[in-house]
Amino acid sequence: MVSRRSRIITIIILSISFLSIVSYFLFTYNAKNKANIDTLNQNSVVQDSKEDFLDMTLEEKVGQLFIFGFWGTEPDYYITKMISERYIGGVILLGYNLESPKQIRKLTSDLQSLSKTPLFISIDQEGGTVSRLKPPIVSDDTAQKEIKDEADAYNVAYTRGIELKVLGINMNFSPVVDNITNENSFLYDRVFRDDITLLANGMVNGYADAKIIPVIKHFPGHGNESQDPHDVLSVVNLERKDLESYLKDFKVVFENKNSHAVMIGHILAPKISSDPASLSKIFVTDILREDLKFKGISITDDIQMKALTKSYSIQEATLKALLAGNDILMFTGVPEQQAEAYEAVLNGVRDGSISEEFIDEKVRRILDLKSLFEL
Repeated sequence: MVSRRSRIITIIILSISFLSIVSYFLFTYNAKNKANIDTLNQNSVVQDSKEDFLDMTLEEKVGQLFIFGFWGTEPDYYITKMISERYIGGVILLGYNLESPKQIRKLTSDLQSLSKTPLFISIDQEGGTVSRLKPPIVSDDTAQKEIKDEADAYNVAYTRGIELKVLGINMNFSPVVDNITNENSFLYDRVFRDDITLLANGMVNGYADAKIIPVIKHFPGHGNESQDPHDVLSVVNLERKDLESYLKDFKVVFENKNSHAVMIGHILAPKISSDPASLSKIFVTDILREDLKFKGISITDDIQMKALTKSYSIQEATLKALLAGNDILMFTGVPEQQAEAYEAVLNGVRDGSISEEFIDEKVRRILDLKSLFEL
């Protein structure tokens, strides 16, 4: 006769077995269901961007290739016209656009209301010396040089991202991945002190989880002797044989699934290209796209910086940057030059010197990214 104790043990074993089977099926169902949802979401993103693309005129497609800045704390005549009549893809907010949380939220809302297609509303909020938003508008402006580990990097970026999102901002030109060890460099106070790839990936993931598009910069990297491109063109003593080592940090960060955008710097490596990287097909197409297999969007640093304007006209720099392979061209000010750049690209497509298929490829990438981040 089976003892009471034996019956209890049997019941316990059967109960554990039953719960294990139930847990297995629940886990399997949830995993399959999540995979189906992820697939549906991904398909939805692709479908939405395709529908947006098919409805676009040539003028609207060309407009998507630009991010423009403007003066003032509310949309002025020029930026209103650029958004509503030239259909630009995004704006960049600088210090003189920003006063208070309430004003910024109204500004970003007003800008979006002008646009047929959701705008990239971008900012340079690296932390530290390059922080367009300071406390108390934001809770923290920790510099990259102060970040010590991956968890800290993630938390700084995630918190910053949430605060940017609340203000209506959806893209941040951060993190800085340049490897600078020279204390006299204009970038020294803006970079990680060590573990560049670990900390950069932490920030990229933090921003992405907060639904902010992180833009990695400044590809291919300013050297220790580089000068500020706001004033002069940076020159690096770089040869082809040095590229694998020089670009290793960018390469690792590009492999992160959340790395969807990169800023191309005005950096001249004369032994590789006669043009700065931002205007160079060798850097943007051959090295970035083909060698490093980067699939995201590439955005120029401000084309109105003296690094370019001392040697190139606005039209020349615009067309070179586009034909180099960049997806988005940035102009932070001077409305007349912004209009000149837009017309240069539009006329180039109309006269056949730029193929519409070439433009289409870029616009698809841009719309896919906007859909992915649910703009």
